[in-house]
Order: sequence, then C-alpha cells, then structure tokens
Amino acid sequence: MTKTFTSIIGHLDKLKMHHLTVNEETLRFFKGDEKGSIYNQRFYIQVNNGEPWQGGTVSLGNKSAYITFSKARMNALDLQFGDKVTVQLTLDTSEYGFLVPEEFTELLKQDELANKRFKSLTKGFRRSIIYLVLQLKSSDKKLEKSIYLLENLKRAPIGKETMRHVLGKDLP
Repeated sequence: MTKTFTSIIGHLDKLKMHHLTVNEETLRFFKGDEKGSIYNQRFYIQVNNGEPWQGGTVSLGNKSAYITFSKARMNALDLQFGDKVTVQLTLDTSEYGFLVPEEFTELLKQDELANKRFKSLTKGFRRSIIYLVLQLKSSDKKLEKSIYLLENLKRAPIGKETMRHVLGKDLP
C-alpha cells in the first residue's frame, strides 16, 4: 500500500528538528477503520525519489502528523527548510519497523530463556534493544552486543526490566 503526496520541509523549533507534514487524509488511507491512532504509524519513506528509509509519524496536532527529516538526508537531496518535496509512503508491516539482525535472531533461537524474556517485553522495549545491535557494522560486533544485552536481560528482575538492566547497570 503506497501513497504519494507533496509536503513542505518544516522545522519544529521546540524539538530543534526538520520534518515533513502528513495530513489526516493520507494517514487514513493507510489506517482505515483499524484500531489505534492514525497519527502514529510506521512507513518506508522516500523523498524526491531519493534513498528510502524506515520511520514513523508522530501526531503534530491540527489533524496532521510529522516525519522527522534529518539534516543529512536534506543535504544528500540538496534540500533546505521551506522546500516543496514529493513524499512517497509505503506502509511498513514488519514487526519492529526495521530488519532484525541475523545474529540477534539466531541467538534467540538458541537460547530459550533469552527468547522468553525478550518476548515478554513491550514491543517498544524490544525495538530499542534491537536498535542498539543495529548500530554496529560488523557481524562479530553485532553478535557480541547481542550476547551482552540478552545475558543482562536474563539477569534482570522478571517483570521489572529496565533499559539500565539491559545495558548492564542496576543488576543484582
């Protein structure tokens, strides 16, 4: 499911970031009658036929939402604040909004306790852990980080896990 529309690059002074505005009509195109907010959805985003990326919308008020638009992406497309752009959104139906590293998935398959503890976390918490692994480039580093985070998760108090626990802080 894909929709193309035009937007103007805006700036949220309070958050000190550039953004693209998405109107309610476009958001309803993807959400329809499903439950949940139409203003918070995940997409594959492409601006002016540039390199696509995965991201989401956040409620902006006035029956619209925004997508953050980094300065690096703006520079790559030679765009500035106030420019009119063509935006193509494709609904992201992946579980976490990005590809899960193979190293992480393999560890979960091999470690039943880690898998059980990981699955008990909220989706947002799981996404945060996976994101930490995704930041690394080499397969070896991804594997090391995955082991470290999952071992810390297993040591955290059941039902009271925090990111500090996963990062190796505040553990018993």
